[in-house]
Amino acid sequence: MALKASNYKNWCGDNISPQAWTRVVLKCLTLVRERGLSITEMEQTDPDIELDEELLEAINQTLLELYDVTVDETLLVRY
Repeated sequence: MALKASNYKNWCGDNISPQAWTRVVLKCLTLVRERGLSITEMEQTDPDIELDEELLEAINQTLLELYDVTVDETLLVRY
């Protein structure tokens, strides 16, 4: 299953805060830009963006560092 940016964005908004996703994207900005993406694209998620393994790992690590939380990726499908 490919995870999309909207899965994480919605999860962050529901479980942490509406600003959490923005903080995560900013912390991972180098990887985001290496993929030819912008902050706006990651925020708007229309069209939605599939996250590759390296970016997923960076997002999960950032969530752990900033908020001391981990995400069960199998639960993200509903977001």
